[in-house]
Amino acid sequence: MSRHWSEDPYWTEALERYQILQKNGRKQLVIDLDALHEVIFRGDSPAYRAIDAMLSVQEHEGWDGMRGAPRVVLAILQILSELQNPNHK
Repeated sequence: MSRHWSEDPYWTEALERYQILQKNGRKQLVIDLDALHEVIFRGDSPAYRAIDAMLSVQEHEGWDGMRGAPRVVLAILQILSELQNPNHK
């Protein structure tokens, strides 16, 4: 069995940052598409890390629970919103 996503600070810290923004009244996340394109195909990108996280949801929570899946998605959105293209003004 793989490690549960909630044991990985990559996800839990991003989810915490998201929850803080939401608690402080933030209504939108903005994703820099140029910055996203620069990193999304790398092997350590959020896309590839999400595979393991979602597999852990399925393994540990089963199809009935799946409470971690929305949390992983929120963490991904937070991580993507933090990407910045250094060439973007």
